Amino acid sequence: MEANCLQNSMRTEMKRCRKESEAEQVSRKRKKVDCFAFLPDDLLLDILQKLPADILRYKTRFVCRRWFSLITNRILLDHASLILENSSGIHTVRLMDISEEKQGLTMRDQYLEIPYSGRIKSWCNEFLLITDLNKEGSLYIYDLISKQGSFLPQCSTSCGGHYGCKCGVGLSYDKFKEVYKVVHVFLGPQIQCELLSLKGNIASCNSLKWKKISGPYYTGQRQYYWDDPVSVKGRYFHWDVHCSKYLVSMDTVKERFRQTRLPGSDVFPMNKRYFLVEMGGFLTLLHKVSLDKINIWMLKDYQRSKWENLQSISISSYVWSSIYPGSVLPLPVTCVKSKRYIIFRKPGSETGLYSYDLKNKIMRRLDVDIAPDERCVVRTTAAASFFEVRSSCSVYQKG
Repeated sequence: MEANCLQNSMRTEMKRCRKESEAEQVSRKRKKVDCFAFLPDDLLLDILQKLPADILRYKTRFVCRRWFSLITNRILLDHASLILENSSGIHTVRLMDISEEKQGLTMRDQYLEIPYSGRIKSWCNEFLLITDLNKEGSLYIYDLISKQGSFLPQCSTSCGGHYGCKCGVGLSYDKFKEVYKVVHVFLGPQIQCELLSLKGNIASCNSLKWKKISGPYYTGQRQYYWDDPVSVKGRYFHWDVHCSKYLVSMDTVKERFRQTRLPGSDVFPMNKRYFLVEMGGFLTLLHKVSLDKINIWMLKDYQRSKWENLQSISISSYVWSSIYPGSVLPLPVTCVKSKRYIIFRKPGSETGLYSYDLKNKIMRRLDVDIAPDERCVVRTTAAASFFEVRSSCSVYQKG
């Protein structure tokens, strides 16, 4: 009897101790202090910038709202980002970040110090692909976050160097293999293509080797020259081959070329008066059908070459004359992520950037000075996979 009473007493005491321990642990968790909350933005940014770009893009920025804002707006610059490069005289490189606010578009620019003064050919995520006009076949890869760069192994000399229109190069990202790919398309006896995969640290690029893949069979009217591609989602490359029926496209993940049919109708047949630009992760085509009308088409399904007529822009003679005298279409450069604004560049000696508001149908000049010989290099951002987005968003919502 006494033994049973002693066992009951011990059980009761153990339950009481367990409850007190659990209560103490809960109290400690509640009193836990977030040390990062007391850090100013500049110090927190210094810490975050030491992380790899992929970790920042797909994981770290979804920890909480503050981190999301800082990483997106101050490190990754995932807006309508472009680089203005001036190669005449003193070589200068300006990074222009165009973001959408409630009152409209805001712009921030900063000069970049890149330890290599070649011409920037492609920009994917945080990496720049740069070529040197004085060194035939030379390519340089540079990380804007880590400030590190490396020369790539010498590619084929059949293109005669990466200048003019003899070849086209582009930088893409394969999110499945987690590697960057450099695509080099050039003219030999026929269209040729070679590909270089960049794995791990870019400091070890010299040991890599180019891989030859089957080039495109259809070249439109570009039989004697080539161009750099328009990149979409950091994966799909599209070349305007001056054809009224198709584009030449490439899925850089599958490493396969294909023919992408162009939109059009009997009323407005597709001609060569069109321009390509990425808009919100889709290839967008601006087709000039008359002196004051532009049809905007969006490639909604890459596999089926399915286009959607987004809307038509009717530009009055006042807007046209305020931008460029005559009927020349300002060149589309990029778009904001919301797909509301298209950024144009006025051709000619009095060049400048303009934004067209698709909602209010208003064209405005942006408050930024551009020299006539400054080149615009548009950034493309590789999309995350479905599982990465879903898991990251769930963490962000909890924060």
